[in-house]
Formats: sequence, structure tokens, C-alpha cells
Amino acid sequence: MKRSMTRLIFSWLLASLFLGSVSAVYAQDALQQAASGLDEAQQTAAQAKLPADVRVVIDVSGSMKQNDPSNLRQPALELLVQLLQDDSRAGVWTFGRYINMLVPHKPVTGRWREDANRKAADINSVGLFTNIGEALEKAAYDHDRPNPNYRTSLILLTDGMVDISRDPAENEKEWRRIVDEVLPKLRDAGYVVHTIALSDNADQTLLNKLALQTDGIAAVAKNADELMKIFLQAFDQAAPAEQVPLEGNSFVIDSSIEEFTALIFRSPGSDQTRLISPDETEYSFDKEVEDVNWYRAEAYDLITVQRPLEGEWRVIADMDPDSRVTVVSNLNLLVKPLKSNLFKGDQLDVSLLFQDNGKTITRPDFLQLLDIDSTVELGESQQVWRERISDGAVPGNGIYSTTLTMFEEEGRYQLEIDVDGKSFKRRFSHGVSVREPFGVTKEKVLRDGRTYYQINVETFSQFVDPQNLQVVARIKDPRGRSSIKPFSLNPSDIWSLELAPEHEGTYDVRLRISGEDNSGSSFDVDPEPITITYPDEDNPFAMETEPEPVAEPEPEPQAEPKPEPKPEPKPEPKPEPQPEPIPEPEPVVEEESSSWPLYVGLAVGNLLILVLAFFAYRMIMGSGDGDSLKDLEEAVEASEQADTEPEPEAPPAQEPESPAEEPDMDEVSAAEPEPQPEPAAEAVDAIEVDEPPQADEDLADNLMNEELDLSSDASAEADLMPADEDVAAEAEDLLADLGMGDDDLADAGGDDSFSLDDFAPDNMDDGEDEENKS
Repeated sequence: MKRSMTRLIFSWLLASLFLGSVSAVYAQDALQQAASGLDEAQQTAAQAKLPADVRVVIDVSGSMKQNDPSNLRQPALELLVQLLQDDSRAGVWTFGRYINMLVPHKPVTGRWREDANRKAADINSVGLFTNIGEALEKAAYDHDRPNPNYRTSLILLTDGMVDISRDPAENEKEWRRIVDEVLPKLRDAGYVVHTIALSDNADQTLLNKLALQTDGIAAVAKNADELMKIFLQAFDQAAPAEQVPLEGNSFVIDSSIEEFTALIFRSPGSDQTRLISPDETEYSFDKEVEDVNWYRAEAYDLITVQRPLEGEWRVIADMDPDSRVTVVSNLNLLVKPLKSNLFKGDQLDVSLLFQDNGKTITRPDFLQLLDIDSTVELGESQQVWRERISDGAVPGNGIYSTTLTMFEEEGRYQLEIDVDGKSFKRRFSHGVSVREPFGVTKEKVLRDGRTYYQINVETFSQFVDPQNLQVVARIKDPRGRSSIKPFSLNPSDIWSLELAPEHEGTYDVRLRISGEDNSGSSFDVDPEPITITYPDEDNPFAMETEPEPVAEPEPEPQAEPKPEPKPEPKPEPKPEPQPEPIPEPEPVVEEESSSWPLYVGLAVGNLLILVLAFFAYRMIMGSGDGDSLKDLEEAVEASEQADTEPEPEAPPAQEPESPAEEPDMDEVSAAEPEPQPEPAAEAVDAIEVDEPPQADEDLADNLMNEELDLSSDASAEADLMPADEDVAAEAEDLLADLGMGDDDLADAGGDDSFSLDDFAPDNMDDGEDEENKS
């Protein structure tokens, strides 16, 4: 019995110990979960409550005179200055070639605002260059020691490209420095860069890199309205503020709100804005009231009311949809910072909580009263998604979470979270841009009368290096034939391929992008196919340029300048230019009729050569030794050398223009009816301009280059004497003009001192000088 009782007591003790240890473990887990829940809530609240550090970098280059003629940068900066909260920090820099700190980077106070508003009037457009890189570095002067107590953002406002020098190579080098050195520093320091381009000519590739790789906004403002709204979007991302819903023209203020600021964008031509309080008190710009600060600009009113009355307030104005009411309250809706950029198919995780006087609210009786709804709208497509976030059990740690999955199309999404607490209302707004991981664009280029299509590919992901990508295209032409062509990477990190369509119809282009991300994971992406229709309606010259074969345009421009004297017969028979021999005889006849003076000059020159040769023959035959023959050969060689030295390449280069070939023009024109007569005509014209003596000297050179057999009188006479009696008669007339007869020739032949110099100019050098002058 005792032994049984002992066993029973021992078993009970063991069971108690086991149950106690299990309870302790469960209690510890519960405490850890509660602590982790509180830690998560604290982290979420801490991240959501970080004050803003906003640094504005404004382009003041000369091109701003065209892209911002009204200097809307001033009111945009003034709006930002007014919206900044007192616990934030801010600074303003301007840049052209040099960088100037327009407003010092300091904590935002009333005095800082006054100074910023006054200096905003100094924004101009007088800079000579666009030194974007150094401006970013100046604004991020403390990137190596980032302050974790602030959410730091840079807002870059520019209209141009990297331009620090007139040398394109220097600008390209600076572009790479910004991408490879400046951007990583900003990203590693946790800076978010928002870029606003004031022109389509701005460097979109660089601005996209700066914004997307730091999760900022990248937008283009094409007019004044867009500039103000985009500037406001960038500010909302940099310094998000708690709002109350503005429904219609009214909003509700609860007892926890210490201050509200109503930003009312007026429609053009609207009446003066009025504000009606719950007790029907009317406020306006021209009425000064205590606790009401009214700032009026050309396009908006900014009204701040301290210690406002609880209840419904009304706005009397023709308001723009972008109007909003922000509040400063002890009861705060805090949303964990959200991504500003997503890729198609990505999800957006949302976490939010409430705090009362800085403490997270976890009381179920309070949380059960909340209706929390999310609304997501895609641009102007009228696509809207709604979800009730507060459905289900009340979270023990006070954090409401959801995952949004509707981002399947590219575009700008607007998220709004509305909270209805029965006695109060709150709203949170956030914009999200959704893109493809790789941007693919197509542009048409007209060059040299032809149509080209350039396809560009760039990456928007900060986790992909363009240097490690491979981009190829499979192109299917209208005939059904396919080809594979690779893209080439240019210095701006864009992959490009240029297509020159040759056949009418539709070209299908399918891309394959392969590579590795920064973690080493490989990927293959197939973007949407591209369709090219050739020719298209936008190209009025497409029908003219497309049918032309590639080889035909080249000979046509060469033939067009030649028939300038007679343009009529040439353009009409374009497809059959060569069968027509009709226009050819006319220029030949004209050339022959105009070349009679030339032939007369040639005949006289030939006679002169023959006379000189005859004297040489008589001299040789009358001499008793071979010295005269040797002298003649040396004179011939000297003459050949003197004639060939000035233009060694002249004879082959001037073949078409050589007078010795002029009689062959008929043969050339007969063999080549279309192209050759025209250059022959040009050669004749050129010869007609030259003086006859020059042509005679050329013919003399040709004769001097021939080998003559002077071994006997018979052979000499056969080679030197003219066969035509008329030519002999002309020779006798020429000797008579010179005052010489046969006796003179005979006397000269018996003189041993006879030389060709007797019939030449004073010396051979003088003759060469005259020849060179001619």
C-alpha cells in the first residue's frame, strides 16, 4: 500500500514538473511572439515616422529659356518650401557650368522658409553647360556619413544632357563617371533620387538610371500643369504626409487634429477660393484671421489653420482633383515605406498601424471600429481595384497587412488607403510606376532617302549589368524568310539594332534577352514582339525609296551631272538609257566642227617637228664622226627628262583629254553610245580652253618618245619626210616665212658646230620655264 502511494505521488510530481515546463515554454514563446510583434510595430512606426531631408537640384542652363520660358521652377520651389514640415531638413542647389548653393541645407524653420522664398526669385537660365554630375555630388556632400534619422531624397530638375565641355569625348567620359561612380555612392548611402525632365530632349537613359536604381520617380513634364503635379508627386514620395479625405468639396476635422493644411489647386479662370468652417465662419485670402495662414499663388491656394474647429469644413472653389488636406495630429496613420517602382507581375506589400501620442494602438475595442479600404487606380484607364484590409481578426500587434497583386500592366498606379474610425478619418496616398524589366523602343529614321528602323533595349533593373547582357533578334520578313541578328551595346548602356527594310509588307521581330543578375542567377526574357510595316503611312517617300534596288541609285548620281547641257533626253528614258543612240551624233558633230582650229595647230606643230628632224638628219649625215649623233641622243634624253619631271603621272591620268587620242572619239562613242561621248565632250572642251602650243609640245613629246632608224639616208627620209604633198608645201611656206632656203640648209649641214640649240630658245631652261608657265 505504501509502495503504491509512493508511486502515485512520484508520478504526480513528474506530471506537474512536465506540465510546468511545457507551460513555461509556451509562455516564453508567447512573450517572444508578442515582443517580436511589438518590435515589428516599432520598426514599422520608426520607418514611417522618419522626417524628410529634401535636397533640390535645379538646372539653370541657357536651354531653360526655351523649355521653361515662364520660369515655373520658381513657383514649384515655393510650393515645396511651404509644404515642408518643421521637423524636416532641406537645401537648394542650382547648376550650369558651376554649382551654387542657393538655399543652405539646414533644418526647416520659419526663417528658412522666408529665406528660401526670397532666393527662389534668383532662379534664372544663364548657365553655359549642364554639369549634372558635380551638382549631384555637391548636394550629396555627406554621402559617406548618412544620417539614419532622416529619409534623404534628391529632386533633380533638368532639361538637358551631360554637357561639361565642347568635346563630345569629355561629355561621354563624364556620363560614364556619373553612372559608374556617382550613382553607386548615392545608392549605397540610401539616397532616393527623383528626376524631372523638362524636355523630351533630356537624357532619359541617365535620368531613368538615377531614379530607378534608387527607387525614385522618373518623369517628363511637357507643360506647366504637368511640372507642378510631378513636382508634387516627387515631394509626396520624399516627405509623405498624413491626410484626411477630401470628398467633393468638404472634409472632416476631428478633435485629435492640431493643424491642417489645405492645398487647393484652382481651375483656370475660377473665382477666389473661400473656406467655410463648421460654425459657418468664412475665410478668404483678403481677410487676415488669427491662426490662419493663407498663401496664394497663380495656380493654387495653400491654407494652414491651427487649432481648427471640430466638424465638417467646406471649400468654395472650382478645385482640381489633385487638391488635398494634410493634418498634424496626435492620432496618426503610419504606413511602412512602399516601393515606388515595380516590374510587371510584381507584388506590393502594405503594412500600416495607428499611433496615439507616439504609442502603437493595439486595443481591440479601438481597432474593431476601423474600416480600412485600399483603392488602386491605373492612370486614366478607369481600371480600379478595391480591397477591405480590415476584414478578419483584429491583429494583436496592431499592424494591418495585405499584398496587392494587380500590377499586370505598365503604367502609373495610384494607391489610396482610407481609414474610417467613425469619429475620425484618415487617408494615405502613394504612386507606383510599373514597367517591364527591360525597356524596348522603336524609332524610324529617314536617311539618304531610305527608311531605317532602330530598335533600342535598355535595362531598368538595378540588379542587372548591361555589360553582362546578350540581346538578339529573329526577324521574319514579308517573304517568310527569317534571320538572326545581334544587338550592339553603345556607350550609353543601350542595346541597338538598325533594320533597313527592302520588301513591302510586315516584318515580325522577336527579341531574346539573356544574362545574369548581380546574384549570379541567369535569366532569359522574351519581350513582346515588335511589328514593322513597310512602307507606313507616315513616310511619304517610302514608295519612292523602297522599290529602288540597292545598286541602281549609285550609278544614277554619276550620270546626272554629266548631261547638264542637255537634261531633256536624259531623265525621260530612265529605265532604258542605253538603247537610245539618237542624242549622241549631235555632240560629236559639234565637237568636230569646233575642233578644226585644233587640227590646224596640230598640223603646224607636226611640220615644225619634221623641220627640226630634217635639220638633225642633215647635220648627222654631213658630219664625219659620231659626236653629233651622240649629242642628238643626249639632247633627246634631256628633253624627255625635262618633259616628264613636272608631271610624271600626267600622260596616263590625262588620257581622255590627250589631243593625240582626239581622232579616236568616234570609235569610243560608237563602242559606248551612252556614257563615253559625254566625257569625250568634256575633254574636247578642256582642250579648247588650252593654248595650241601646249598641245603641240605634247605631240612633240610623243614623237620624241618614238624610236627612229637613222642608219641610212633612205630610212631617215622614209621616217622623217611627210607623205602628203600639201604638208610638204606647207613646210616650204614655213621655211620661207623663216627667211631660209635649201642653200641655207646645205650650208648648215656642213658645219660641225651645228646643234639643235640653234633653233631652240636662248637655252633649254628658258623653254622649259615657258612651258611650265603655259
